[in-house]
Amino acid sequence: MKPQLEKLSIEGSLSYLARGFKMAFFDAPWHYHPEYELTYIIKSHGQRFVGDHVGPFYEGDLVLLGSNLPHFWRNDDAFYQSNIALWAESVVIQFPQSLVHDFIEKIPEFNSIQELMKRSARGIRFSPEAIHTIEKDILQLPYLPEGSRFISFLSILLTLAKDKSAEALASTAYQITPDDADTERMKRLIEFTLAHFQEEIRLEIVAETAHMTVPAFCRYFKKRTQKTYVEFLNSFRISHARKLLSNSDLSVAQVGLECGFRNLSNFHQIFKRQTGISPLQYKTEQKKRIR
Repeated sequence: MKPQLEKLSIEGSLSYLARGFKMAFFDAPWHYHPEYELTYIIKSHGQRFVGDHVGPFYEGDLVLLGSNLPHFWRNDDAFYQSNIALWAESVVIQFPQSLVHDFIEKIPEFNSIQELMKRSARGIRFSPEAIHTIEKDILQLPYLPEGSRFISFLSILLTLAKDKSAEALASTAYQITPDDADTERMKRLIEFTLAHFQEEIRLEIVAETAHMTVPAFCRYFKKRTQKTYVEFLNSFRISHARKLLSNSDLSVAQVGLECGFRNLSNFHQIFKRQTGISPLQYKTEQKKRIR
């Protein structure tokens, strides 16, 4: 199944949508839309998928998505259990391409916003420092009068455009092709990885999921993402490991097993390669921050 095209309805008197959501879990499927999107996570946590990017999200996460960039936010498994008192809350701001092309691009003082929009083609995650500056404005935005809302919205974009520590999400190799069979394959691969990353995954099985032979799949995935499937799988496993090391009392060895690593030495090596420190150092640093 391809990522779904979401059709937004923006009322004639408004130039963009700013809405607050509160639900048991985020239920939007793998989808895309022509509008730009700024998503702020008030509450909940899980995995964020943007193009070929996968990474954890937590409370306070703020991401800007470019036009037609496939994405979805998947909550952790606990959110799907009806007996658990958890909920997912966010503010989502969506604005059409016409607002950028017909207004922002015509105002010289908004050059920095124009550059921000160009960079959003890969998705942008903003730094905690920048988010702290505009957090209250984002939370208030859906409830402001129309005129004040628009001014506040532009002010938010101007502030985010100055964030020198913002990070791109999707790889430079990622191609935005939401209508192609190519993206359909990526969706199947993401769903397969989500369901089986804690298990041993053989290339024959994942290649079959993509309806390809192993050699063809390996060439396809490397060309598509500039990384092997094993590298992609390990980045997902390490992302999950970081969450467990931060938020659980599991030992480093238990975390490695929980994330699909059957060899503790291999887990240490891959974790340090991706984060720059060992799992134990990471766990110790996260516990210090909580105190």
